Amino acid sequence: MKPICVRKFLAESNQDIEDLYKKIESNIKAVRVCNDTLAMTKYNDEKLGWMMLLDGCFILQFIHSSAREEDMSNLLRNHEMSLVELDLFLLENQIPFGILRLIFEGAQFKYGSTMKYMINRFVADRNGILPAGYGRGLPQLPEESSHLLHLMRIALLGGKDKIPRKNPKQLRFTRQFFLHVMELRAAGISLRPSNRGFLTDISFESNFFRGSLKLTQITIDEFTHTRCLNILAYEMCSEGPDDYAVTSYICFLGILIDDADDVKELRSRHILCNFLGSDEEVTRIFHEIAINFAPGSVIAFIAALLMLYLAMMQTDFALPSHKSK
Repeated sequence: MKPICVRKFLAESNQDIEDLYKKIESNIKAVRVCNDTLAMTKYNDEKLGWMMLLDGCFILQFIHSSAREEDMSNLLRNHEMSLVELDLFLLENQIPFGILRLIFEGAQFKYGSTMKYMINRFVADRNGILPAGYGRGLPQLPEESSHLLHLMRIALLGGKDKIPRKNPKQLRFTRQFFLHVMELRAAGISLRPSNRGFLTDISFESNFFRGSLKLTQITIDEFTHTRCLNILAYEMCSEGPDDYAVTSYICFLGILIDDADDVKELRSRHILCNFLGSDEEVTRIFHEIAINFAPGSVIAFIAALLMLYLAMMQTDFALPSHKSK
């Protein structure tokens, strides 16, 4: 399968494989810096260069064919295509985006969009969390990125590479400070989907004895768990972003979701779309992620707003009973 895709990419992009190898060979030291792992030490420069070239051509051809909605049934069955898409975003499978750029920057396709646009579209539509195209356009992704998983994280954040950090002296919030979805509902806080579609689109509004918490609509399917774990693992890496933006959002949902009734309420509010079939399974997934990856601070500004609002409600509700004595 891979050799066929490589040959097809070279033919359609009108490029010579030997010329591409020379470009990668001249940058092999940078490749080793980007892949400073024990696994890379077993390859000499030549083997590493050819491996990166063939893998890069395969990835780009797969993205190119997917973007043009080409029939790939002669190479892959539907479930196999889904597995390939999943593999492309595993942390251990990432190859430097600079390698992909070296391969596609000289591509001369006869038709269709640019390779850069096709990559951005492919990543944005296969993030495994946000519904494809829901309430948003294609985010402006940066010129430079580490790899495809890095691009996926940026797409989830609406084109932002990094979310500004809060005051390091802020309180560290844990599960005990939060109410679950059904408890929020009982306290007069309604949940609604946000108007846009990125993980950063969270807001809270209060109006006397009631409040409204807007959350981004998300989709949960058989691949969400793996995609989330890999993005979160990337955020925990020493070379990864240190804002824990996606980790914070996922763990925040894990705190809001205590049982299947909470998932059901999120579904009824069109915030969560469950393709797993079981609300209990969604609960299990979020609990597992929250336990394993919860950072010290979980969306502190949302926590603060909720706590202040609930404190206000408790005070206001206590006043009438105090006066009646």
